Amino acid sequence: MPTTNEPRISPAVVVRALSARFPGWTIWWGQATTHYWGMFRRPDGLLVHIEARSAQEFVQRAREMDTRASRGPA
Repeated sequence: MPTTNEPRISPAVVVRALSARFPGWTIWWGQATTHYWGMFRRPDGLLVHIEARSAQEFVQRAREMDTRASRGPA
């Protein structure tokens, strides 16, 4: 948890960085939930979404989804 001496990074800046890292995704910060949200369309046309409490969790979950999508349907 950041202390008062550490700078706080704006969620908008984090969303821009995540969007650059995952260009096929639509990503946003939910002010009411204070979570990161994202969705993308798989190659089979299914629209999927994730919710994450942190940017690190978002990256992990998005990578998992991208890996699954690249393998095709289970």
